[in-house]
Amino acid sequence: MKVATLALLCAVTTGLVAGPARAQEFSAAGAVGSVWTDNVFLMHTPEWDVSILPSLKAGMDFGTAWTLQYDGAAEIFTSHTDLTSHDHALRLQVNPAFGPDGRNEFLVALAVETLRNQAAYDGLNFVGGTLNAAVSLEPTTWAAWQAGVTIRYRGFYDDRASDALDALATTEVRFTLPSRTTLTPRVGYGFRYNLGLKGQGQGRVDRDDHQMDVGLHISQGLWAQGGLQADYSYRYLLSSSQALARKLTQTQFAFLTSDFLAGGHRAYLKYKQMLPRGWSLTAGLEFRTLEFPGWPATDLGGTVVASSRQDRKLIPMASLGYTHAFGAIELTVTASYSYIRQWSNAADYDTQAHLVGLNVGLQY
Repeated sequence: MKVATLALLCAVTTGLVAGPARAQEFSAAGAVGSVWTDNVFLMHTPEWDVSILPSLKAGMDFGTAWTLQYDGAAEIFTSHTDLTSHDHALRLQVNPAFGPDGRNEFLVALAVETLRNQAAYDGLNFVGGTLNAAVSLEPTTWAAWQAGVTIRYRGFYDDRASDALDALATTEVRFTLPSRTTLTPRVGYGFRYNLGLKGQGQGRVDRDDHQMDVGLHISQGLWAQGGLQADYSYRYLLSSSQALARKLTQTQFAFLTSDFLAGGHRAYLKYKQMLPRGWSLTAGLEFRTLEFPGWPATDLGGTVVASSRQDRKLIPMASLGYTHAFGAIELTVTASYSYIRQWSNAADYDTQAHLVGLNVGLQY
């Protein structure tokens, strides 16, 4: 399924993440990645592919805290060309700092975005808008608090039944201890209103989805240029996806993310070591459990064996990075490998995959 491909590729390539407005007037970053996998759909019957992942980010700072930013990316598949897609976003944000030494920040951002796929997956094509608001307070050097709200609308060109309005609220507290340990507990709540769902009989149409997230992040410095990161999160679905039953009846069932669709546990442990002359090494292990309420699990013959699909994933990974500055331009090269072993009570998803990635980026 395409969602598996998207998630796996994101896991092994370097992303470009928007941050607070900087003093410079113009900034730009571009990257080209490539990923080889022997199981592009993460399904029982493996199929290989090589994908090219170009991306571009450009921003213009003006005033004291305003930024206009463009982000664009594409996924170009060399074998399964019907998976090729591209997405674009234009974002305007204001990010003023206040308080002692500017340690506190407030952010408001408005973005428009779109995703376009080939004809085989035109049900995923959408145009949407996002409103973000966040505040970050650092009253002391050992404690900080962050909270944010995201409201997002997505309207699907060819699948209006998938139109949805999401509201996500999160908050976290970060504690920095003298032992070079950082603890960050967090909690979040998500609400989705499925605008496009139609009634299947008399009575009120139930269009609401709800989910809760809790987690804890720990980082520990071990010695010079080396440290550990550990993270645990749990997602609980307060209700099964209202759109799931309708999606399962489509000839090609694909989804963008597992939000409001799957709950479960996720834990990972990573070690990063900075090496001389701009080199770095990262190695880690991740484990996930996923349960899809209302998605029947079937054997290879199509017979239902359980009322809900359940997956277990074990993902060891490693990457080698290199960074070098040429004046105002910074070069980043990352080579990565990950192996995914997925156990599932649904036979089609009981499988494994290898992924090898290479990413080259420039930032100005």
